[in-house]
Amino acid sequence: MSLSGLRKQFNKANQYLSETMGAAEATKLDDTFNEMERKIDATYSLITDIVAGTNEYLQPNPATRAKMATMGAVSKLRGTTKTSPYPQTEGMLAETMVKYGKALGDESHLGRALVDSSEAYRQMADIKYQMEEVVKHNFLDPLTQLQNNELKDVNHHRTKLKGRRLDYDCKKRKGTRDDELIQAEEKLEESKKLAEMAMHNVLINDVEQISQLSALVEAQLDFHRQTAQILETLHGALRQRVNEASMQLRSEHVPRPVLNDRTPRSRSPIDSMSSGFSAQQAPPPYTPSPSHSVNGGGAGPLPPKAAPSPSSKPSARALFDFTAENEGELELKEGQIVELVAQIDENWFEGKVNGKSGLFPISYVQVVVPIK
Repeated sequence: MSLSGLRKQFNKANQYLSETMGAAEATKLDDTFNEMERKIDATYSLITDIVAGTNEYLQPNPATRAKMATMGAVSKLRGTTKTSPYPQTEGMLAETMVKYGKALGDESHLGRALVDSSEAYRQMADIKYQMEEVVKHNFLDPLTQLQNNELKDVNHHRTKLKGRRLDYDCKKRKGTRDDELIQAEEKLEESKKLAEMAMHNVLINDVEQISQLSALVEAQLDFHRQTAQILETLHGALRQRVNEASMQLRSEHVPRPVLNDRTPRSRSPIDSMSSGFSAQQAPPPYTPSPSHSVNGGGAGPLPPKAAPSPSSKPSARALFDFTAENEGELELKEGQIVELVAQIDENWFEGKVNGKSGLFPISYVQVVVPIK
């Protein structure tokens, strides 16, 4: 930079400092120009924020956006232009659904429903990618172009106007009207005219900006129409799956013991006396010995009275301990023989044990003598 240029820059800086400190009064521009400047500043801020907001709407995860931006910068440094598409939430949900749908298998109604749903959400992810392309082409790119071209040109003229105004005010403070002051006035007028016309051209172009905003809304409407249609179809398919699952007969399931060849637990004499003989251990009927006559002529002991056989009554053996949690339930211990009174439904028996009556689950016992 020449000595003359350095002197001009110093004078401008000195003028700006004097205005800032209140020692000098700046040349006032007309109210119309000032209002146009205010609107241009608002327009610039608007475009910056609305582009960022639209990108956040299309790509809501800030961590993913930052990662993709870093990858894009690295690709440019390496001379490559390969970019990965943003992972849509619908697509990630589809991957989860199809993973567990296949894991459950074709025999599972839920598994088939998950596979159906995954295809619908994958289609919605594809439609969202299409919406991103339309929004980028018809909305974001034009706004970015306005910001990088027209608004950049406006700011260039405004910066130049500010410098020439400072130069004019600096020369005006000398109090002499010479050629330099006249030349500074002409340059000030020229810069103001160029800056004002550039701002005017931006501010009267509302039709184009409104059309771009309309394109954004149109792309969203098209996206929601298509996704609504896909969801309606999926909803109908899932209702059909519900009907199919509800019509399938539910099979009864009885849990199998872990060990089928367990050694029976030893029983104490008290247990044997209190529980009586089992069906397999019923004593044989008493037969008098020859030494005893029918009339009781011998001195031997009287024969014991025959105990009733439990096999003559409906009964079951407890496979597991059952703790009664509600009133009316019968507590069981593993190995107990329970007299069956009635079957309440497919899940519950009514029975008696040790003089107590109550309900207990069918799955907790093995029927020895069924109810007739």
